[in-house]
Amino acid sequence: MKRALVVLAACAGADVTPPVSPATPAPEPGGASALVSEAIPGGRDEGDGPDRSDPAGAAGEEGAAGELVPPAGEAPEVWLKGSTHVHGKASGDSSEPNGSVIAWYEQHHYDFIVLTDHNRVSELDPTSDTRGQITVRDPHAGLIVLSGIELTHNPVGCLPVGDPSGNCRIHVNVLGPTARPGGRLEWADRRSHARIDMYRAALNAQAALGGLAQLNHPQWLWGMTPELLAELARRGVRLVEIANSAFSKWNAGDADHPSTEALWDAALVRGAILWGTASDDAHDYDGHGKYPAGGGWVVVHARREPRAILEALAAGRFYASNGVVLESAAVDRGELVVAVDPAQAGRYTIDFIQDGRHVESIAGKVGRRAVPATGYLRAVVTRDDGQRAWVQPVRR
Repeated sequence: MKRALVVLAACAGADVTPPVSPATPAPEPGGASALVSEAIPGGRDEGDGPDRSDPAGAAGEEGAAGELVPPAGEAPEVWLKGSTHVHGKASGDSSEPNGSVIAWYEQHHYDFIVLTDHNRVSELDPTSDTRGQITVRDPHAGLIVLSGIELTHNPVGCLPVGDPSGNCRIHVNVLGPTARPGGRLEWADRRSHARIDMYRAALNAQAALGGLAQLNHPQWLWGMTPELLAELARRGVRLVEIANSAFSKWNAGDADHPSTEALWDAALVRGAILWGTASDDAHDYDGHGKYPAGGGWVVVHARREPRAILEALAAGRFYASNGVVLESAAVDRGELVVAVDPAQAGRYTIDFIQDGRHVESIAGKVGRRAVPATGYLRAVVTRDDGQRAWVQPVRR
């Protein structure tokens, strides 16, 4: 039976002005969620046919049964597991060489990572030059290693006020930049205490570097507000970490501060086009250390090709997870249908959130609910051990 699938399955250096390079285009707001595509159901490896809402505009031919099939010579779309927030030795607060970082993710069956060292677009080989590319090594070599940088600024006295200490964190990942500024990049606005000005400086750097912006651990040391998050989305931020495994205390919020999910919903209610990611923010890879690898990831539906992966992230064609594996999340005849991989053990609860309100809980591996005529609907799947998967918001 054919179904419509929603593919979910601290540093400062010398001033360096990066060369200008076009940023990855963001999806247009409004209308149906870009998550919707069509494929034959059946799990992780059956992504036959390109996404009908492929932002690159690729279109295949119709097969005998009316399915779209990839153009001749084009790889099919598949489920790809990846991490959008990874550090190596060049970050300064990790001791792991790049080769060991790559080996860890390959051994744990990831398909791609984004190497996001602090204020540096790292080359894997000091003698190599990957300017103009969105990867830092041959994507056919195994694990796809996308270029990246974590724009890192740790000022004191931000407005709006956050932690009583006065410390605050302005951290923005850029995924897939094509520019390669030499050494550490000095990008921060140190003249203003306003968070929006500091984030504006990060987005200016992103525009010059190229790539896709991801807002990292937005509640670390507090200070993020719904209004600020919605404004950042309006200015082009498409990804926000709602589950950074290194900052579980800050993800959850407290009596005086909203959780990252509550902030996400508050921005979505304001009309933001914003996709939620999970990450490990890995710095440590030997089973020890403060920031170990493996605590969160995304699963995208795309061709196994770097540009296709970035486009899927920009369009929200992925789900985020810290342990739960989904078979699908589908818009089927006006309903969002979420299904856990049948091979996965455990008991599951599927919670539906509509316009910021929890509206239904379903015990089991499959749940469905009508997509509202206005606003959005998303889902969270929780296993009995507390692990979760987050389904991106869908709209009519």
